[in-house]
Amino acid sequence: MAGESDIAQLPDENKGDETIATVDNKSEVSDEDREERVRTQCSEGLATRIHRTILRSIMPQLHRCLTQKTKSDDEHKLAQPTRYAEDNEVLRVPIALAMVKLLQNLPKGTLDHSLPGLLLKVCQFLKSRAKDIRDVTRDTLVKIMDTLGPSYFSYVLKELRASLTRGYQLHVLCFTTHALMKSMVPSLKPGDFDSCMDSLIKVFNEELFGEVAAEKEVEGIVGKLFEARSSKSYDSYEVMAKFVSKTSLSQLILPLKEVLDSTHSHKTAKKVQEVFRRIGFGLIENLELPEETLLIFIHGIASETLPLLTETEKIKSNTPGPTNPKLQPPSTLLLKTPVPRGGARPKTSGRTNLHIVVEFGLQLLYMLLKRARVVPTNTQHLQMLDPFIKVLVDCLNAKHVKVTTTALRCICWVLKCPLPSLKEHIVTLTNNLFLLLKNYATAGAAKGDNFEMVVICFKAVTILVRDVKYHTVDSDQLQVLLGYVEEDIHDHSRQGTAFTLLKAILGRKLLLPEMHDIINKVSQLSVTAESAHVRLQSRQVVLQFLLDYPLGAKLKKYLEFYVTQLQYEHEGGRESVLEMIATVFSSFPQHVLMEYAGFFFLPMAARIVNDDSAKCRKLTALAIKSLLGKLSNDKRDELFAITMLWFQDSKVAHRKLAAQICGLFVEVEAAKFERHLEVVLPVIQQQIEPSQFSSDESEIQERDCDHLLFNVLTTTAKIIRECNLLRNQKWTDQMNNIWECVQAHILHPHVWVQLSSAQLYGLLFASWKPEDLLTPETATKKKKKSAAVEYLKQDIREKARSLSADFCSQLQSHYLHQELADQVVKNLVFLSKVIRLLVSSTESSDITNKNDDITTSQKPLSLKWLIRRMVREANFEAAQNQKITLKRSSVFKWLAAISLDMGRSELPEYIDLMLPPLQRAANDNTPNADPDLKTLAQEVLDLMKNLIGVEHFTKSYSQVHKSSSDKRESRKRERALEAVANPAISAKRKMKKNLAKKEAKKRKIQDRRPAKKVKKKRLQDLAIAGL
Repeated sequence: MAGESDIAQLPDENKGDETIATVDNKSEVSDEDREERVRTQCSEGLATRIHRTILRSIMPQLHRCLTQKTKSDDEHKLAQPTRYAEDNEVLRVPIALAMVKLLQNLPKGTLDHSLPGLLLKVCQFLKSRAKDIRDVTRDTLVKIMDTLGPSYFSYVLKELRASLTRGYQLHVLCFTTHALMKSMVPSLKPGDFDSCMDSLIKVFNEELFGEVAAEKEVEGIVGKLFEARSSKSYDSYEVMAKFVSKTSLSQLILPLKEVLDSTHSHKTAKKVQEVFRRIGFGLIENLELPEETLLIFIHGIASETLPLLTETEKIKSNTPGPTNPKLQPPSTLLLKTPVPRGGARPKTSGRTNLHIVVEFGLQLLYMLLKRARVVPTNTQHLQMLDPFIKVLVDCLNAKHVKVTTTALRCICWVLKCPLPSLKEHIVTLTNNLFLLLKNYATAGAAKGDNFEMVVICFKAVTILVRDVKYHTVDSDQLQVLLGYVEEDIHDHSRQGTAFTLLKAILGRKLLLPEMHDIINKVSQLSVTAESAHVRLQSRQVVLQFLLDYPLGAKLKKYLEFYVTQLQYEHEGGRESVLEMIATVFSSFPQHVLMEYAGFFFLPMAARIVNDDSAKCRKLTALAIKSLLGKLSNDKRDELFAITMLWFQDSKVAHRKLAAQICGLFVEVEAAKFERHLEVVLPVIQQQIEPSQFSSDESEIQERDCDHLLFNVLTTTAKIIRECNLLRNQKWTDQMNNIWECVQAHILHPHVWVQLSSAQLYGLLFASWKPEDLLTPETATKKKKKSAAVEYLKQDIREKARSLSADFCSQLQSHYLHQELADQVVKNLVFLSKVIRLLVSSTESSDITNKNDDITTSQKPLSLKWLIRRMVREANFEAAQNQKITLKRSSVFKWLAAISLDMGRSELPEYIDLMLPPLQRAANDNTPNADPDLKTLAQEVLDLMKNLIGVEHFTKSYSQVHKSSSDKRESRKRERALEAVANPAISAKRKMKKNLAKKEAKKRKIQDRRPAKKVKKKRLQDLAIAGL
């Protein structure tokens, strides 16, 4: 039998102990299993019989099952049924994995003796034309290699090459080899491929450059064979490079060098170039290769002096020389070889493609520098890099653009290293760089590969000018560079390098007469360029020039340019101007800003009012704020005096500007602004006086007045935040007048004014505690008769009622937004606390003040009144516009806040008024119900339940629920009675409801079919035109 011939020699029974020990040592089991085995260890004779049974009985049966002849073996290869594998063929391949695992648990000699034959049988399955069998076999081989380890890879590769020798099998060979290599990557170590390096290179080179490569271009083969659809050799070369040892580096490169020497095909050269690129990636990731070894290897390649690379050329050059004149000459009767048709072939050189090898070496050096494997801080690395300078300089004169480009990339990194050879060759290097710019940087020459070379050359020149301190370019070279910069700043493809080069020139403070002209053009570009990145680069260049160069009187010329461009027509240009001016304010010294403060202040202040862009107005305000922060107090007071003069102007625009600028002064000076309050507060009172705002103004005047009022109120809020105004007896009289004016504007038509007024009252309420407002006025007057009474303490009951009513009315605004609603809720929470305290104090003194209460014509102030008012707002929104939930959510938040304030003792008195809107929102199951509102309502209900207890809450909640149900039922009964008593009204209601349904249906159809909607409008237009 074929399987029996592969069985290893059985051990003698006398060697049972040795056999048992070997089995136990080779088995891969845990310590617990090993201890269990020791406990159940069999006798020597039994172990020997088990071993003999495995080798003579079990293994031959497994071999026969593995090598069983199938139906497809007798069929022709073109027979259609054999394209698909049978189940028994697919299932028997994994038996090989079980056999390998079984052999691993036997003595090592058994495994080494049986493995080659077993692998050969598995590799035979890869010849199958059925894709399923090949896939299963490949997976089995991968698992076998995982079991055996990388040391057995050479055995597997040998059997693969012996089995797969021709035709489509070569495609399968390459594909399978790559799969095995990828599966071993986690367990591979450098040097594992050294023993089979030659075999691997032959396999992969055959796929890339041999007949297999030609077959991959045949559609018929690629369509039928899955393994032929892609080339895995490039990836395989990268894996080999990752784990190659330093002794096999030349062995990896030499076959590719021979391919380059023997080919004149551009396609083949491109393939070799790609292989070199992938090898470079692998070598960089091979951390076991020391940097010194790689640098020596690269230097040999780049300088074309590596012995193994030139050995082939030496052998080929040993051709016989001229014949010896003493020897007999050849017969003259012999005919010469005729010239072939088309003429003799031109002579070719073996060095034709050598530039690809040099490029590979330089690219590898570049990756070492870029990935910081070679660093300038390592002295040994610097010593190894020093010989590369001459090579790199010579490569700048190469005829191949890619070699020059890669050399330039390396030079960009090497210029940053302190190398002795660099100082020797710096002049030559500089001249070569300028020669490249002269030849390739002209208009129309920088295309394709040349463009990349020109860009890298500019980068190298930039680093040369910026970082190489021991060398300075002469005036002629600098003039040339400025000429290139002047051209390239307008070329979008080369602007990046042009700005970087110009920054490098400015950093060295090199000066030529042409410099001012270039800066003027860059200044214009910082405003007019369409790209924001170009504007940013231009601003950085101009700022560097203004800061580093002594300009003297010329500085005003550059500053005037940007001030005049504040009125540039495009918004992006104005934004760039404002950012440049803000940068000037933050970068220039104080004495320069003091000199030009008025020069900047007036034009920029005008732009706050005149600019149409909100973003530009915001940037202008930030720039003015930065300027004011850099000025001294005296200079700032001069500008503040100008601002106060604008308040006296009759034009509303000037007063609006003054209010905004005054707010900027407050933000800059903070608490120090208190020294201006004597002047500012009367002006604020004058500007917000309600009598100034008449209702018979035009729309434009009304808008300007609204903006003025908003700006003044905003400035007032800033003053209150920064200065000690509230509850300060020094400013009580003036602030009381201001608060009276602010209260008059709470219900102003403009929502901005409403928000500012609400925020001002929020600041006022934050400075008081509700308990402090209930201090008797007589006690305060006894302490200080001359002191004025605070605004909130003047008739506190009427103040609380009127302010509460005004803030509730703010919730009725059609322009209500989240910020205003939140502020109103905060204010009403404070007022509700005050009202609650007032009510409690009234009840305690009800007997003494009975006559006074009877004389008042108004309703008594109570918290129930305020709750009813807020609940009414929530119900109105729920009835009129259910999709909008802003009012209801605000009311719910307010109810939660006052519930926490009342606590367990007082909440039961008011809970019946609070529950209806909450219960309605929490139980709303209509399609338009807002889930966030339902969640908020449920949270407020849970809060109330926790405050008053489950029993009381459940009772109140059930009563509210019953009341709402009763109302709903009563409305249904009324409608039913109305259908009988007033059928006309009922019919009208039904018709209205049906019409609303029709309109909604039409609206949905038109939204889904926009083309029909357009067509309908077009027909209507035609009908009107016909009339």
